[in-house]
Amino acid sequence: MADTQALIKIRLLLDKGLEVEALSELQVLLARQPDAGAARARLGRLLMINLHDMAGAEDAFKQALRTAPNYGPLYYDYGALLIQSDKGTEAVAILNRALEVAGIEKDKIYRLFGNLYERQAKWEEALEYYRMALMWSLESPEIFEKDLERIRRKMAL
Repeated sequence: MADTQALIKIRLLLDKGLEVEALSELQVLLARQPDAGAARARLGRLLMINLHDMAGAEDAFKQALRTAPNYGPLYYDYGALLIQSDKGTEAVAILNRALEVAGIEKDKIYRLFGNLYERQAKWEEALEYYRMALMWSLESPEIFEKDLERIRRKMAL
């Protein structure tokens, strides 16, 4: 298991907008613990969101998946990256795998499915997955209602 203190420090650095410092800390942690899946997933997220290195992020997510297949947050980010990269087949495989992970927030996974199908202009499928996301959510429904309304507007065009 990755050094919890190091992961907390990395998160604090990211919260302060210190991406380079966070990357450096992640590299040190991964040099000590190369199989630290949570750290690898965090590296993927940092590369994807903060540094816009999609290829590096995808590689980090793949490595994290091998070493920490039950680490839920990995699936949200990896799924989003695959959708954004127009890798629909891979995204479906990862999202389906995510639904088998204990503790996964199904509403987030179903919303990613909705994003995937919306991106592919498959309005009925997107609408169905956004509905499922809403049904599984314990959060306020506004975000899902916006998704549903956006799809309904697109369907009306």
